[in-house]
Amino acid sequence: MRIDPSMACIIVLYLLTTQVVSASDDRVSEALSVPCNGCHGPNGVSPGPALPSIAGLNAEYMNKVLEQYKNGSRKGTIMNRLARGYKIYELRKIARYFARQPWTYVDSNLEATLVERGRKLHTKHCAECHEDSGRYQDQDTPRLAGQRPVYLELQLHRYLNREIPQPSDMKEKLAMVQKEDFGALSAFYSSVK
Repeated sequence: MRIDPSMACIIVLYLLTTQVVSASDDRVSEALSVPCNGCHGPNGVSPGPALPSIAGLNAEYMNKVLEQYKNGSRKGTIMNRLARGYKIYELRKIARYFARQPWTYVDSNLEATLVERGRKLHTKHCAECHEDSGRYQDQDTPRLAGQRPVYLELQLHRYLNREIPQPSDMKEKLAMVQKEDFGALSAFYSSVK
């Protein structure tokens, strides 16, 4: 089979163009996400106890959360104001950028008895949705494993107080967990690599 030289040129140009556009899109996504590093850390790995790491989160989940901040259905201290400054397609680019970053575990130096109590609570109340000890994630379920315990405990209180949009199953399951157990549950998830 012989390939027409003009067709070969067209194919080569097409391939080069798509690579340039893809590289350009990656640079735009990275540039859009730079302000996020101020709170969420370099490449989305949180340096602080009360802020989530967003590196490696599911892009669809993160995009949904960013849009909730933008439209006001999810309350935040500063995230609502920041998200309103972006267009929807820019939020999608940011979500995809952080989804491509590797998840990085940060050791939190946790008490073993608290972690074990949290593991039992996870198995009893949470394992059905937060599979693989909280590592599982999809468009509705964020990764819990390896997040910092202070952040996780704050989020549980926010869910309990209906400050965060959540699936109905989450409301029912959370109602079965005592507030006093939020620390143990958070310690367990934080301990999982």
